[in-house]
Amino acid sequence: MPALRSNPRLQPVASPSNTKSQRHPRYYMPQGNIVIKVQNTLFKLDLSVLHEKSLVLRVITPPQQGGKLRLHSKGFDDEHPFVLPEISDNSYPFTSATVDDWMIILNLAHKYEMDDVRALAVARLHASPIDPVRKIAIWDKYHLESHLLAPSYVELCQRVEPLTLGMTMTIGLKNFTKLAAARDLYHQRTLGVGCCKTYTPAEKQTMAEEIVTQMWARPMRC
Repeated sequence: MPALRSNPRLQPVASPSNTKSQRHPRYYMPQGNIVIKVQNTLFKLDLSVLHEKSLVLRVITPPQQGGKLRLHSKGFDDEHPFVLPEISDNSYPFTSATVDDWMIILNLAHKYEMDDVRALAVARLHASPIDPVRKIAIWDKYHLESHLLAPSYVELCQRVEPLTLGMTMTIGLKNFTKLAAARDLYHQRTLGVGCCKTYTPAEKQTMAEEIVTQMWARPMRC
């Protein structure tokens, strides 16, 4: 993957700290061979574990050779750590992670091609209570599995509030156009002129699911 080496956004950052950094009491491991800095916290980990999880990290932090890292002359030690500027040192533990925390994790997993971490972040985000408009925007940005958005589109189909111009900017014109058409069809079926039938919430839910399936031409897997 030679292109990664020429991408300045993926080059390792190793520079002396301007402020005193503290070693993490649990994850600064004596047997580790690469120091990572998150704000003012230092982590020392086994590079082989990072390489196992990320092809990108294999490129920007090459494996050991003769017991030493084949990096620049100073390596990634306490004075010149590998810096992760995207996250803060209070973004853990994951047991109490918020949606915003998982978004940070997803962004890092996407940037460093960490498939296992990406899958975990997607699963946690999918199970979290996220506004459907925001969820569609997240899935579109990171090119995630689109069938997971079916419940979000179903919810928006049934939402009483009208669509707004801001939604176009958030979810994109293509998704917005399909959503508008789906809502029109849903309202025609449930509130059509001259319609005397009253539908139950379950029947309306089924209608919305059928319309979303039809509009996006993908099987529903909620």
